[in-house]
Amino acid sequence: MVAAAGALLALSAAALAFQGAPVFTGVRFSLPSADLQPHPGEQQVTGTPAPQDIAHETRIDLTWVTYAVVILVIVLLLALLWRYLRRRLRPEFPGVRGDVAGSTEGAVAPDPPEQPRPERVRRGLDRALDLLGEDREPRDAIERAWLGLEEGAADSGVHRLPAETPGEFVRRVLARVASDRAAAQGLLELYLRARFSEAPVTAADVAEARTAIEALRASWGTAAAESMPR
Repeated sequence: MVAAAGALLALSAAALAFQGAPVFTGVRFSLPSADLQPHPGEQQVTGTPAPQDIAHETRIDLTWVTYAVVILVIVLLLALLWRYLRRRLRPEFPGVRGDVAGSTEGAVAPDPPEQPRPERVRRGLDRALDLLGEDREPRDAIERAWLGLEEGAADSGVHRLPAETPGEFVRRVLARVASDRAAAQGLLELYLRARFSEAPVTAADVAEARTAIEALRASWGTAAAESMPR
């Protein structure tokens, strides 16, 4: 047994002497080759997905058209309102500074052929005096007194012309039945100030309106007496 072991050691030593000392180079192995080429029918996978075609829908914003139409409608409505108010109020004022009988530049229309009925105009003057004597605010008293004159003028038989305002109509009728045009002009100015102005209206204005109406009644009586045949 000892002889066999000695023979094996001697054989190993001879092999080492013949081949030299062994050199360890590490573990060696190789991976199987992979087929990286795509085969027909297989989907190719890449790191970045391919872009897809997305249909873009084009939309036109018409909101500004709606706003423009709304603004245009508002402007037209304001223009119509301004025109209506101008035609409604403008004729009242041109005659305030002018003569009651009118002039070639005034807005008073020429007298129609019919004659007013004096007794009905006189009734309107009496009604205006009664309204001024009631317990009212000064502004309201003057406005209502003028409305009483309008009623008397409307009942006088004189037709109001299409282009006349109520103020022009009353002024024309008073000018035909009374000779005190200054009183008629002063009464009209008081009414316009009470109706369209923000200026304060006092009891003194009411007294002035009453004086103007009484002057119209007095001048009317004088004009009627002068017109009677002698």
